[in-house]
Amino acid sequence: MIEIAEISAPADMEEAFRIRRVVFCDEQRVDPALEFDGEDDACRHYLAWRDGRAVGTARLHEIERGLFKIQRVAVLADERKRGIGAELMKRTIADARAAGAATIAIHAQCHAEAFYEALGFRRIGGVFDEAGIPHIRMELA
Repeated sequence: MIEIAEISAPADMEEAFRIRRVVFCDEQRVDPALEFDGEDDACRHYLAWRDGRAVGTARLHEIERGLFKIQRVAVLADERKRGIGAELMKRTIADARAAGAATIAIHAQCHAEAFYEALGFRRIGGVFDEAGIPHIRMELA
């Protein structure tokens, strides 16, 4: 069973950071200075739990009034393809809407475009580089 919880405890925040380090810094070779960008305090953070283990994370950032960006969506490699990323997205989308989002955006890695399309996101514009990885901007239709 997958549970998604908004983070409120420092120990859970450390779990989210650990997952981000493994997925982004170790697997994808993103510079930790880019991954940990100083914006975490301005965001809401989430952990995905499966069978009592923290296996995924995401953050929700209100960029400006009504514009929310879902960021740092990460699931541990051995837990992928189990619906965890989709559950994280559904929760962050619901919370953004409840907080008054007019627009919900994501900078998606290009290889994940179909995943986000299945959740209702649509590509806006062309490919760009972010942290050395090709990305596209997508917004919830």
